Order: sequence, then structure tokens, then C-alpha cells
Amino acid sequence: MNKIVEIIVFDDGNDEFKDCVNQWKITKEMFNGGKVELTNMKNKKIKINSISAWKTRKVSTVHCLE
Repeated sequence: MNKIVEIIVFDDGNDEFKDCVNQWKITKEMFNGGKVELTNMKNKKIKINSISAWKTRKVSTVHCLE
């Protein structure tokens, strides 16, 4: 699984991640892909354990974050 997404809807307690670089790697899919677990591409220590997949969209261009 190597999908990179951005979050388009910040709610459900995920407001705290609005200031993070908005590029996330999907690290786990749950409920037939209806929910996903995300890890931030810039800071691998930042993880969202569960967010609805429809609140994300695939990133067309991955920026170098090093």
C-alpha cells in the first residue's frame, strides 16, 4: 500500500492536524476501505488512527519533504 493522500475535510477531532504538511501515507484500510489510517509524510510520528476515506483525496504530485 503506497497511496499518498491529502485531507480535504478536517473534523471529528482531526482539527489539530490542520497545521501539518497535508500529505499523508495510507498505512491501513479498514471497513472495506471506508476508513483509513494515515501517517504524515513530513513527520512520521504524527498518525491519524482512523478517518473516513471520503475525507481524503489522492495527491497528484508528491512534494519532496526532506
